[in-house]
Amino acid sequence: MQRCLECAKKELDRPCVECRYFIQPSPLRRVPSPPVRVFLEDEHGRQYPAHILALNTTEFGLETEAPVPGRYVIRLLESLWIEVAGVPFKGKNNVHVFDILRVHRKQGTARRLSKEEYQLLAGSAGELIQEISRHLPEHLQDLVREKLLAEVEKSELINALKVGKVMKYEGGRFRYLSGQADLDLPMEEAEKLMRQVTRQAEHRREVIISADGQKVFDLHGVPFDHRSGGLLAFDITEVIEKERKMHRQEMQAYREAIAAVTGGRLYLVNGEEMEKVVSEGIELARGEVRRTHDIPEARRAMREALPVLDSRRRHAITLCLTEALANALKHAGGGCWQARQSGDTVRIIVQDRGPGIKNSELARATLMQHYSTKNSLGCGFTLMLYYADYLYLNTGPSGTALALDFGVVPADRLKQDQ
Repeated sequence: MQRCLECAKKELDRPCVECRYFIQPSPLRRVPSPPVRVFLEDEHGRQYPAHILALNTTEFGLETEAPVPGRYVIRLLESLWIEVAGVPFKGKNNVHVFDILRVHRKQGTARRLSKEEYQLLAGSAGELIQEISRHLPEHLQDLVREKLLAEVEKSELINALKVGKVMKYEGGRFRYLSGQADLDLPMEEAEKLMRQVTRQAEHRREVIISADGQKVFDLHGVPFDHRSGGLLAFDITEVIEKERKMHRQEMQAYREAIAAVTGGRLYLVNGEEMEKVVSEGIELARGEVRRTHDIPEARRAMREALPVLDSRRRHAITLCLTEALANALKHAGGGCWQARQSGDTVRIIVQDRGPGIKNSELARATLMQHYSTKNSLGCGFTLMLYYADYLYLNTGPSGTALALDFGVVPADRLKQDQ
């Protein structure tokens, strides 16, 4: 104890795991890399995050803010939990030794970790894979290990970020191997995935959303044999949220740039904004385009629905409708259209379920004359931008919606004004 007090004063930066006094060297002393994340739970149910820095079968070296001395429970699995007690003055700062008082498991209790439990906490990914695959037929061992190692390599970074979990599935039951022990997985969905993996004997991946819609998990199942396999589970909620945030920032930059270049006539809008755009005003006409000969029919229906307009304005509207429908037919196999009127504005709306326009191509697809890719709007967009007063565009993997506004003055009122 005196050594730890002296070390805290003289060698403040020296890691406890390097000290022979902290957890004495022996064949069973291990330093997990990365440290294993667990929770210490006191008698009142209060939880303290902790990391296992070193261990043997009878004690842990933990980094935690949990008060020491004190007695706590570490829950590793539903049927495996460990009672520990902090040792005063053995360690420094937030690093302390905790004695293992009792190990509770389904088969009974013990005063030390079993070989399997010790390996669960101390073993590397490679050792764990060796252990869980050693009972397989010899001709399958190398193949399974190679597959599982490839998947675990992907999880090592995520495991270091505390968002991954590795489990073994056998006979309809899961056993936790490494990673984040408290990851709250949708186990019913995980079991469905592993049943498919073992039945079909092939790797499968699924992205699952939790029942409350708050979490997103990326699940990878790897088959061992017809009864067992490995499950790698990642919590990608924060990753997706960051991607969404970056996408929103990127879209805002495009919106501002395109609006500036077009003098405020072209707007990139989100799905909610487009829903409002397509519902404003009174409907004049609508239709669908599935084949090339549907376009002339759409032009005819549009001309009949329009109010009495100047012939040049009427021609501009039908020409833009033709170009928009041709794009929908070419890039999405068709779409639907409608015309709406609000006051002195006629709005043409064309929607499809194609692949949309990539962010990286938005500026060129909408502003560069004659630019065209498989999923761009093509050179016809330049023409639409020339004739329409305002354009609203929403595009993404689920489709593209385009609205074009035309200021219209009925021909009879135009004559009166003249």
